[in-house]
Amino acid sequence: MSNKIYIIGVGRVGSSFAFELKDKDFDINFLTDRNEERLKEMSLKINPVSVSACIKKEFILASDIIIISVQDKFIKDVIKEIAGLDIDLFEKFFFLTSGSMSTDTFYFDNFNKENLLSMHPIQTFDRVNIENGHILENIYFGIEGGLKARELVKRIIEKLNSHFIDIPKEKKYLYHSACVISSNFLITLLNISSEIMGSIGIDKSKTFEIFKPIIDKTLSNISEDGLTHSLTGPFERNEVETISNHLSSINKELPSLIPFYTLLGMETVKVAFKKESLNLKNVISILDLMNEYIINESNITKRTIN
Repeated sequence: MSNKIYIIGVGRVGSSFAFELKDKDFDINFLTDRNEERLKEMSLKINPVSVSACIKKEFILASDIIIISVQDKFIKDVIKEIAGLDIDLFEKFFFLTSGSMSTDTFYFDNFNKENLLSMHPIQTFDRVNIENGHILENIYFGIEGGLKARELVKRIIEKLNSHFIDIPKEKKYLYHSACVISSNFLITLLNISSEIMGSIGIDKSKTFEIFKPIIDKTLSNISEDGLTHSLTGPFERNEVETISNHLSSINKELPSLIPFYTLLGMETVKVAFKKESLNLKNVISILDLMNEYIINESNITKRTIN
């Protein structure tokens, strides 16, 4: 593909786009980032490329596709700056890599709505990619935007051997919350496991080593049998006494985790009911048990506030 590409923001996400698109024979011609040391390092690996610590009017004029890959809190400022450059932007394609921001963010009249797109990689980026890690391959992208931009980005995604799902513009925040739950909250779950293990005298730093086999097997089960049919454990087996003992112990030792356990427990009951491991009577019995602790927690909170 011969389109000239300008990437604004080459942090953890933007650097992956730069290296991986370059590897797929796309023309990465221009890079902008406030971190000049990073730009220097990347320019040695992506050559030839023009770089700048600020948005360049001439870079936009010479580009066909401008990928904006800055943090969400800076996107509006970047778009406002580009809109104020007093150049014809109508034929330019603008792509956001944001999971939460939609193309409505381009609210200036000089952008062509058909050429605007949000293409969010459903992937986690824990560091700046200074090598080609191929983490944009074989993943899904959540896309939303104009028809012309969609046709163009589909070809880009295909070159990355990846897939896409269409996200309604008004549902972007809801979509992004699902991404956060699937990735960020997984870390939170393990951190909570670490806190519990620490409370019984086990080295917290060993949490992942201890639980990795069960995590790997659970993911394997989900891959083979689907989410619902992979559920096991006391909720799926209707072991009310065990669940009650969990709640009692947590309430005694780590009471701040009661809302967490009861909320996830209630959601797990739904899965078990869907799997048909529980009947309606079982569901009501477990939910009644959960509610006892929710009410107690609420009363404690009220007394604390008063």
